[in-house]
Amino acid sequence: MRLVSVLVLLISFSSFSHALDKPEGKVILTVTGAINGSNLDQSAEFDFAMLQDFPQYSVTTNNPWIRGSHTYQGFSAVDLVKILSSESVRLQVFAFNGYMTEIPLNDFVEKGAIFAIKQDGQPMTIRKLGPIMVIYPFDELEELKSEIYYGRSIWQVAEIKLIGSME
Repeated sequence: MRLVSVLVLLISFSSFSHALDKPEGKVILTVTGAINGSNLDQSAEFDFAMLQDFPQYSVTTNNPWIRGSHTYQGFSAVDLVKILSSESVRLQVFAFNGYMTEIPLNDFVEKGAIFAIKQDGQPMTIRKLGPIMVIYPFDELEELKSEIYYGRSIWQVAEIKLIGSME
């Protein structure tokens, strides 16, 4: 199952291209750091429509913050790194409230994490842990049910800083 996900991710990664336009709607994500593509000075800003244009992935899982199993839809950090022509292997992810966590890019390939922008088909609101939340398939891998991955499952994501390189 994981191999199929990795192959789908790699195929999407190799065929995905998207001009980095300026957002037309409300900016919900700003990306800074080791980027070579931008639409504003040294950063890249994205609105909901731009993020929805990325290849979309789904995760159906239970999590400690919301009762019951839900289906989350969103994009992979791998596609984000590619569109920004970055060689980053780590992400610092910041929430509106100032909380920050660091996530290795491999979590999006090996663990199946996504940046969720929809829950059960609906855009995620700030009141419901949105507009962006890092979610892991907690029900698929027992190792994900740990403080390490719960801590990386940041919600109300506002900014991502790409750091590190493949060297």
